[in-house]
Amino acid sequence: MIHAVVFDLGEVLSSPPSLLPELAKCLGVAEDDLATHYWEGRAGYDSGAPDADYWGPLLEAVGVKPEPELIVRLAMLDASIWSELRPTARQLLREVRATGVTVAVASNSPHAMQKAAEAAPWRRDINQLFVSATIGAMKPAPRFFDHVTSRLELDGNQIAFVDDKQENVDAAAKFGWRTHLWVSDADTRVWLTGLGVL
Repeated sequence: MIHAVVFDLGEVLSSPPSLLPELAKCLGVAEDDLATHYWEGRAGYDSGAPDADYWGPLLEAVGVKPEPELIVRLAMLDASIWSELRPTARQLLREVRATGVTVAVASNSPHAMQKAAEAAPWRRDINQLFVSATIGAMKPAPRFFDHVTSRLELDGNQIAFVDDKQENVDAAAKFGWRTHLWVSDADTRVWLTGLGVL
């Protein structure tokens, strides 16, 4: 029986089309230029590196001086945009939570996401929040899944997990989690219904 449902955040609950446009506007640079460098160094950032280690090189690459105040502003803007859930995704969180099942979000994200998500309106719709930078390990590392499993205090086969990356789904399955590769909110609903959660 499933006692907890764990959702990834980026591209599973949140898929903000405004991300690059808003960041580019803030910087006064072309969106295409920003897109070229956005994912460079992101793994280190999501693993817990300081904001300056990620944003500093990115700013230099797009020709903007890496001022400390700007880095702080960008870190929080980036996290706040990623923490905006699609309405259908938030509704799904609420429906799962209403069943009495534990609901968690587990995200590969920087420290700024911990702050943004804790302050987000949907935080009250979930029981637990797991951010890779806070943990010090990213999916699909075993340490990440071991940490979440321990915090949930459940056997692996009592945890259902939804993620948009096959390697993360495969890693969770090794811990005995019931896993689903995300396609859409409607598809996730069908899967959770099949598991007896909804």
